[in-house]
Amino acid sequence: MLKVLLLCQLVAAPGPWWERYGDPVLNRLAGRALEGNLDIRAALGRVAEARAVAGEARSALLPSTGYSAGAQQLRGGFQQGVIRIPRDGGSSGGSFVAPFETGLLSSSFDLRWEASLWGASAKRLRAARAGVLERAEELEAVRLMVVAEVARAYFEWRGAADQLAVARRNRDAQAELLGLVRQRAQAGLAPELDAERQAAALHTLEAAIPPLELQRVTRVNRLAMLLGDRDAARLLPDELSAPVALPPLEGGVDSALLLGRPDVRAANAAILAATARVKEARAELYPRVVLTGLAGRQSTSFAGLSLGGGNFFSIGPQLVLPVFTGGRIRANIAASDARLEQAKTAYEQELLQAFQEAEDAIAAYRAEHARLGH
Repeated sequence: MLKVLLLCQLVAAPGPWWERYGDPVLNRLAGRALEGNLDIRAALGRVAEARAVAGEARSALLPSTGYSAGAQQLRGGFQQGVIRIPRDGGSSGGSFVAPFETGLLSSSFDLRWEASLWGASAKRLRAARAGVLERAEELEAVRLMVVAEVARAYFEWRGAADQLAVARRNRDAQAELLGLVRQRAQAGLAPELDAERQAAALHTLEAAIPPLELQRVTRVNRLAMLLGDRDAARLLPDELSAPVALPPLEGGVDSALLLGRPDVRAANAAILAATARVKEARAELYPRVVLTGLAGRQSTSFAGLSLGGGNFFSIGPQLVLPVFTGGRIRANIAASDARLEQAKTAYEQELLQAFQEAEDAIAAYRAEHARLGH
Protein backbone atom coordinates (compact mmCIF):
# COMPACT_ATOMS: atom_id res chain seq x y z
CA MET A 1 0.00 0.00 0.00
CA LEU A 2 2.86 2.40 0.78
CA LYS A 3 4.22 1.98 -2.73
CA VAL A 4 0.86 3.04 -4.10
CA LEU A 5 0.80 5.94 -1.67
CA LEU A 6 4.25 7.13 -2.78
CA LEU A 7 3.41 6.70 -6.44
CA CYS A 8 0.23 8.71 -5.98
CA GLN A 9 2.25 11.51 -4.44
CA LEU A 10 4.91 11.46 -7.14
CA VAL A 11 2.43 11.81 -9.99
CA ALA A 12 0.15 14.22 -8.15
CA ALA A 13 -0.59 17.72 -9.30
CA PRO A 14 -1.41 20.48 -6.79
CA GLY A 15 -5.03 19.29 -6.75
CA PRO A 16 -6.33 15.88 -5.59
CA TRP A 17 -4.14 13.22 -7.18
CA TRP A 18 -7.00 10.79 -7.84
CA GLU A 19 -8.65 13.25 -10.23
CA ARG A 20 -5.76 12.80 -12.69
CA TYR A 21 -7.06 9.34 -13.58
CA GLY A 22 -10.17 10.91 -15.09
CA ASP A 23 -12.53 8.33 -13.58
CA PRO A 24 -15.73 9.83 -12.11
CA VAL A 25 -16.42 6.65 -10.13
CA LEU A 26 -13.03 6.89 -8.41
CA ASN A 27 -13.62 10.57 -7.67
CA ARG A 28 -16.98 9.72 -6.08
CA LEU A 29 -15.52 6.90 -4.00
CA ALA A 30 -12.64 9.08 -2.78
CA GLY A 31 -15.04 11.81 -1.71
CA ARG A 32 -17.22 9.37 0.21
CA ALA A 33 -14.18 7.85 1.91
CA LEU A 34 -12.92 11.24 3.09
CA GLU A 35 -16.31 11.88 4.67
CA GLY A 36 -17.21 8.50 6.15
CA ASN A 37 -14.00 6.56 6.84
CA LEU A 38 -13.74 5.60 10.51
CA ASP A 39 -9.94 5.87 10.65
CA ILE A 40 -10.22 9.46 9.44
CA ARG A 41 -12.87 10.17 12.08
CA ALA A 42 -10.58 8.77 14.76
CA ALA A 43 -7.72 10.94 13.50
CA LEU A 44 -10.02 13.97 13.60
CA GLY A 45 -10.78 13.12 17.22
CA ARG A 46 -7.05 13.04 18.03
CA VAL A 47 -6.64 16.47 16.42
CA ALA A 48 -9.52 17.83 18.51
CA GLU A 49 -7.96 16.34 21.64
CA ALA A 50 -4.59 17.95 20.87
CA ARG A 51 -6.27 21.32 20.33
CA ALA A 52 -8.03 21.01 23.67
CA VAL A 53 -4.71 20.25 25.36
CA ALA A 54 -3.22 23.33 23.69
CA GLY A 55 -6.14 25.39 24.99
CA GLU A 56 -5.47 24.10 28.50
CA ALA A 57 -1.79 25.05 28.20
CA ARG A 58 -2.74 28.51 26.95
CA SER A 59 -4.94 29.06 29.99
CA ALA A 60 -1.85 28.84 32.24
CA LEU A 61 -0.67 32.17 30.83
CA LEU A 62 -3.81 33.93 32.12
CA PRO A 63 -4.89 34.65 35.71
CA SER A 64 -7.50 32.36 37.23
CA THR A 65 -10.25 33.53 39.55
CA GLY A 66 -12.84 31.69 41.59
CA TYR A 67 -15.73 32.33 43.91
CA SER A 68 -16.69 30.35 46.97
CA ALA A 69 -19.49 30.63 49.52
CA GLY A 70 -20.23 28.60 52.60
CA ALA A 71 -22.52 28.24 55.62
CA GLN A 72 -21.56 26.56 58.92
CA GLN A 73 -23.07 25.96 62.33
CA LEU A 74 -20.24 25.77 64.83
CA ARG A 75 -19.82 25.46 68.60
CA GLY A 76 -16.78 27.09 70.02
CA GLY A 77 -15.47 30.46 70.86
CA PHE A 78 -12.14 32.12 71.03
CA GLN A 79 -10.33 29.00 69.85
CA GLN A 80 -12.25 29.09 66.57
CA GLY A 81 -11.68 32.83 66.05
CA VAL A 82 -15.29 33.73 66.91
CA ILE A 83 -16.14 35.86 69.93
CA ARG A 84 -19.39 37.13 71.37
CA ILE A 85 -19.62 40.61 72.91
CA PRO A 86 -22.66 41.36 75.06
CA ARG A 87 -24.80 44.14 73.67
CA ASP A 88 -25.07 45.99 77.00
CA GLY A 89 -21.35 45.89 77.47
CA GLY A 90 -21.78 43.84 80.59
CA SER A 91 -21.16 40.23 81.37
CA SER A 92 -24.76 39.14 81.78
CA GLY A 93 -24.47 37.04 78.67
CA GLY A 94 -21.38 35.19 79.92
CA SER A 95 -17.78 35.48 78.99
CA PHE A 96 -17.01 36.25 75.36
CA VAL A 97 -14.42 33.47 75.36
CA ALA A 98 -16.87 30.90 76.65
CA PRO A 99 -18.14 28.22 74.22
CA PHE A 100 -21.33 29.00 72.40
CA GLU A 101 -23.12 28.04 69.17
CA THR A 102 -23.51 30.34 66.22
CA GLY A 103 -23.98 30.29 62.47
CA LEU A 104 -21.20 31.47 60.17
CA LEU A 105 -21.77 32.66 56.61
CA SER A 106 -18.94 33.56 54.24
CA SER A 107 -18.29 34.45 50.60
CA SER A 108 -15.00 35.20 48.90
CA PHE A 109 -13.18 35.67 45.61
CA ASP A 110 -9.72 34.28 45.01
CA LEU A 111 -7.08 35.14 42.38
CA ARG A 112 -4.01 33.24 41.20
CA TRP A 113 -1.56 34.14 38.44
CA GLU A 114 1.87 32.68 37.80
CA ALA A 115 4.31 35.13 36.22
CA SER A 116 6.11 33.20 33.47
CA LEU A 117 9.49 34.87 34.03
CA TRP A 118 11.46 31.98 32.54
CA GLY A 119 8.81 31.02 30.02
CA ALA A 120 7.76 27.68 31.55
CA SER A 121 4.11 28.19 30.64
CA ALA A 122 5.01 29.55 27.21
CA LYS A 123 7.22 26.52 26.53
CA ARG A 124 4.39 24.23 27.61
CA LEU A 125 2.08 26.01 25.19
CA ARG A 126 4.66 25.73 22.39
CA ALA A 127 4.94 21.99 22.99
CA ALA A 128 1.16 21.63 22.94
CA ARG A 129 0.90 23.53 19.65
CA ALA A 130 3.59 21.32 18.14
CA GLY A 131 1.49 18.36 19.26
CA VAL A 132 -1.48 19.82 17.39
CA LEU A 133 0.67 20.14 14.26
CA GLU A 134 1.85 16.54 14.64
CA ARG A 135 -1.72 15.24 14.95
CA ALA A 136 -2.81 17.35 11.97
CA GLU A 137 -0.04 15.85 9.81
CA GLU A 138 -0.99 12.38 10.98
CA LEU A 139 -4.55 13.17 9.89
CA GLU A 140 -3.33 14.09 6.41
CA ALA A 141 -1.31 10.87 6.25
CA VAL A 142 -4.38 8.84 7.21
CA ARG A 143 -6.45 10.60 4.55
CA LEU A 144 -3.83 9.91 1.90
CA MET A 145 -3.52 6.26 2.89
CA VAL A 146 -7.29 5.76 2.97
CA VAL A 147 -7.81 7.24 -0.50
CA ALA A 148 -4.86 5.21 -1.83
CA GLU A 149 -6.48 2.05 -0.44
CA VAL A 150 -9.78 3.06 -2.02
CA ALA A 151 -8.06 3.52 -5.39
CA ARG A 152 -6.33 0.17 -5.13
CA ALA A 153 -9.51 -1.67 -4.16
CA TYR A 154 -11.41 0.03 -7.00
CA PHE A 155 -8.76 -0.79 -9.61
CA GLU A 156 -8.59 -4.39 -8.41
CA TRP A 157 -12.38 -4.55 -8.67
CA ARG A 158 -12.15 -3.27 -12.24
CA GLY A 159 -9.43 -5.79 -13.02
CA ALA A 160 -11.47 -8.67 -11.64
CA ALA A 161 -14.47 -7.46 -13.64
CA ASP A 162 -12.40 -7.38 -16.86
CA GLN A 163 -11.00 -10.84 -16.21
CA LEU A 164 -14.44 -12.15 -15.39
CA ALA A 165 -15.84 -10.80 -18.67
CA VAL A 166 -12.97 -12.39 -20.62
CA ALA A 167 -13.42 -15.70 -18.79
CA ARG A 168 -17.15 -15.77 -19.57
CA ARG A 169 -16.53 -15.04 -23.25
CA ASN A 170 -13.95 -17.80 -23.38
CA ARG A 171 -16.38 -20.16 -21.66
CA ASP A 172 -19.07 -19.43 -24.21
CA ALA A 173 -16.61 -19.92 -27.06
CA GLN A 174 -15.37 -23.22 -25.60
CA ALA A 175 -18.95 -24.40 -25.07
CA GLU A 176 -19.73 -23.66 -28.72
CA LEU A 177 -16.56 -25.42 -29.79
CA LEU A 178 -17.50 -28.43 -27.66
CA GLY A 179 -20.78 -28.73 -29.52
CA LEU A 180 -18.96 -28.72 -32.86
CA VAL A 181 -16.44 -31.34 -31.71
CA ARG A 182 -19.22 -33.61 -30.47
CA GLN A 183 -21.01 -33.32 -33.80
CA ARG A 184 -17.79 -34.29 -35.59
CA ALA A 185 -17.32 -37.21 -33.21
CA GLN A 186 -20.88 -38.41 -33.78
CA ALA A 187 -20.33 -38.17 -37.54
CA GLY A 188 -17.12 -40.20 -37.24
CA LEU A 189 -14.92 -37.29 -38.36
CA ALA A 190 -13.09 -36.97 -35.00
CA PRO A 191 -12.27 -39.36 -32.16
CA GLU A 192 -14.35 -39.29 -29.00
CA LEU A 193 -11.19 -38.37 -27.09
CA ASP A 194 -11.26 -34.90 -28.71
CA ALA A 195 -14.72 -34.30 -27.28
CA GLU A 196 -13.55 -35.38 -23.82
CA ARG A 197 -10.55 -33.04 -24.02
CA GLN A 198 -12.75 -30.16 -25.09
CA ALA A 199 -15.18 -30.87 -22.25
CA ALA A 200 -12.26 -30.86 -19.77
CA ALA A 201 -11.07 -27.50 -21.16
CA LEU A 202 -14.58 -26.09 -20.76
CA HIS A 203 -14.78 -27.28 -17.13
CA THR A 204 -11.38 -25.70 -16.43
CA LEU A 205 -12.64 -22.32 -17.67
CA GLU A 206 -15.84 -22.67 -15.66
CA ALA A 207 -13.77 -23.43 -12.54
CA ALA A 208 -11.82 -20.17 -13.01
CA ILE A 209 -14.99 -18.02 -12.89
CA PRO A 210 -16.00 -18.44 -9.19
CA PRO A 211 -12.61 -17.16 -7.84
CA LEU A 212 -12.96 -14.06 -10.01
CA GLU A 213 -16.48 -13.49 -8.74
CA LEU A 214 -15.19 -13.91 -5.18
CA GLN A 215 -12.46 -11.36 -5.86
CA ARG A 216 -15.06 -8.84 -7.01
CA VAL A 217 -17.15 -9.44 -3.88
CA THR A 218 -14.17 -9.07 -1.54
CA ARG A 219 -13.13 -5.81 -3.20
CA VAL A 220 -16.66 -4.46 -2.79
CA ASN A 221 -16.54 -5.44 0.89
CA ARG A 222 -13.16 -3.72 1.20
CA LEU A 223 -14.61 -0.54 -0.30
CA ALA A 224 -17.57 -0.74 2.08
CA MET A 225 -15.21 -0.78 5.06
CA LEU A 226 -13.05 2.06 3.70
CA LEU A 227 -16.09 4.21 2.91
CA GLY A 228 -17.88 3.42 6.17
CA ASP A 229 -20.90 2.41 4.08
CA ARG A 230 -22.20 -1.18 4.05
CA ASP A 231 -24.04 -0.55 0.80
CA ALA A 232 -20.98 0.48 -1.23
CA ALA A 233 -22.04 -1.73 -4.16
CA ARG A 234 -24.59 0.87 -5.25
CA LEU A 235 -21.75 3.33 -5.93
CA LEU A 236 -20.17 0.99 -8.51
CA PRO A 237 -21.34 0.95 -12.12
CA ASP A 238 -23.01 -2.05 -13.71
CA GLU A 239 -20.81 -1.71 -16.78
CA LEU A 240 -17.22 -0.56 -16.86
CA SER A 241 -16.30 2.66 -18.58
CA ALA A 242 -13.32 3.14 -20.88
CA PRO A 243 -9.92 2.02 -19.57
CA VAL A 244 -8.38 4.38 -17.03
CA ALA A 245 -5.54 6.51 -18.36
CA LEU A 246 -2.43 6.23 -16.22
CA PRO A 247 -0.77 9.56 -15.36
CA PRO A 248 2.75 10.01 -16.78
CA LEU A 249 5.69 9.55 -14.44
CA GLU A 250 8.80 11.56 -15.22
CA GLY A 251 12.12 11.97 -13.46
CA GLY A 252 13.30 10.33 -10.29
CA VAL A 253 12.87 11.00 -6.61
CA ASP A 254 12.56 14.65 -5.67
CA SER A 255 13.77 15.33 -2.12
CA ALA A 256 11.54 18.38 -1.76
CA LEU A 257 8.53 16.27 -2.75
CA LEU A 258 9.37 13.59 -0.20
CA LEU A 259 9.72 16.22 2.52
CA GLY A 260 6.12 17.16 1.76
CA ARG A 261 4.84 13.71 2.74
CA PRO A 262 2.47 13.94 5.71
CA ASP A 263 4.25 11.20 7.65
CA VAL A 264 7.62 12.96 7.23
CA ARG A 265 6.08 16.28 8.29
CA ALA A 266 4.51 14.56 11.31
CA ALA A 267 7.92 13.21 12.33
CA ASN A 268 9.36 16.73 12.03
CA ALA A 269 6.54 18.11 14.19
CA ALA A 270 7.33 15.44 16.78
CA ILE A 271 10.89 16.82 16.98
CA LEU A 272 9.53 20.33 17.57
CA ALA A 273 7.23 19.06 20.32
CA ALA A 274 10.02 17.07 22.00
CA THR A 275 12.34 20.11 21.88
CA ALA A 276 9.70 22.29 23.52
CA ARG A 277 9.14 19.67 26.25
CA VAL A 278 12.87 19.59 26.99
CA LYS A 279 12.83 23.36 27.52
CA GLU A 280 9.72 23.01 29.66
CA ALA A 281 11.43 20.40 31.85
CA ARG A 282 14.51 22.62 32.28
CA ALA A 283 12.33 25.56 33.31
CA GLU A 284 11.40 23.67 36.48
CA LEU A 285 14.93 24.34 37.78
CA TYR A 286 14.20 28.06 38.11
CA PRO A 287 12.06 29.80 40.72
CA ARG A 288 8.44 30.64 40.07
CA VAL A 289 6.63 33.80 41.09
CA VAL A 290 2.94 33.37 41.88
CA LEU A 291 0.61 36.26 42.64
CA THR A 292 -2.31 35.27 44.87
CA GLY A 293 -5.19 37.27 46.25
CA LEU A 294 -8.26 36.67 48.38
CA ALA A 295 -11.13 39.01 49.31
CA GLY A 296 -14.48 38.37 50.95
CA ARG A 297 -16.82 38.81 53.88
CA GLN A 298 -18.06 36.63 56.71
CA SER A 299 -20.80 37.10 59.26
CA THR A 300 -23.12 35.27 61.56
CA SER A 301 -26.19 36.52 59.62
CA PHE A 302 -27.18 37.41 56.08
CA ALA A 303 -27.46 41.08 57.05
CA GLY A 304 -23.89 41.10 58.21
CA LEU A 305 -22.63 40.02 54.79
CA SER A 306 -23.50 43.46 53.45
CA LEU A 307 -23.51 45.71 56.50
CA GLY A 308 -21.21 44.13 59.00
CA GLY A 309 -17.53 44.66 59.58
CA GLY A 310 -16.39 41.16 58.64
CA ASN A 311 -14.32 42.16 55.64
CA PHE A 312 -11.11 40.28 54.88
CA PHE A 313 -8.63 40.37 52.02
CA SER A 314 -5.09 39.36 51.22
CA ILE A 315 -2.87 39.89 48.20
CA GLY A 316 0.80 39.44 47.50
CA PRO A 317 3.44 37.51 45.56
CA GLN A 318 4.86 34.12 46.43
CA LEU A 319 8.28 32.82 45.47
CA VAL A 320 8.47 29.07 44.84
CA LEU A 321 11.99 27.69 44.51
CA PRO A 322 12.77 23.95 44.23
CA VAL A 323 15.43 23.11 46.82
CA PHE A 324 15.36 19.33 47.11
CA THR A 325 13.19 17.10 44.93
CA GLY A 326 15.08 13.83 45.17
CA GLY A 327 16.34 14.10 41.59
CA ARG A 328 12.85 14.28 40.10
CA ILE A 329 13.53 17.36 37.97
CA ARG A 330 16.86 16.07 36.68
CA ALA A 331 15.30 12.72 35.84
CA ASN A 332 12.48 14.48 33.98
CA ILE A 333 15.03 16.48 31.99
CA ALA A 334 16.98 13.31 31.12
CA ALA A 335 13.77 11.58 30.02
CA SER A 336 12.84 14.58 27.84
CA ASP A 337 16.30 14.58 26.24
CA ALA A 338 15.94 10.86 25.50
CA ARG A 339 12.53 11.42 23.88
CA LEU A 340 14.05 14.16 21.73
CA GLU A 341 16.78 11.80 20.50
CA GLN A 342 14.14 9.18 19.74
CA ALA A 343 12.16 11.73 17.73
CA LYS A 344 15.26 12.68 15.74
CA THR A 345 16.03 9.03 15.02
CA ALA A 346 12.43 8.41 13.96
CA TYR A 347 12.63 11.39 11.59
CA GLU A 348 15.80 10.05 9.96
CA GLN A 349 14.18 6.63 9.64
CA GLU A 350 11.12 8.18 7.98
CA LEU A 351 13.33 9.95 5.44
CA LEU A 352 15.30 6.80 4.57
CA GLN A 353 12.12 4.77 4.29
CA ALA A 354 10.53 7.46 2.11
CA PHE A 355 13.44 7.36 -0.35
CA GLN A 356 13.41 3.54 -0.44
CA GLU A 357 9.67 3.33 -1.00
CA ALA A 358 9.80 5.99 -3.70
CA GLU A 359 12.64 4.29 -5.60
CA ASP A 360 10.93 0.89 -5.32
CA ALA A 361 7.61 2.32 -6.50
CA ILE A 362 9.16 4.05 -9.50
CA ALA A 363 11.13 0.94 -10.48
CA ALA A 364 8.05 -1.27 -10.20
CA TYR A 365 5.96 1.24 -12.17
CA ARG A 366 8.42 1.38 -15.06
CA ALA A 367 8.98 -2.38 -15.08
CA GLU A 368 5.24 -2.97 -15.32
CA HIS A 369 4.99 -0.50 -18.18
CA ALA A 370 7.76 -2.35 -20.02
CA ARG A 371 6.07 -5.73 -19.41
CA LEU A 372 2.77 -4.34 -20.60
CA GLY A 373 4.41 -3.05 -23.77
CA HIS A 374 5.89 -6.45 -24.59
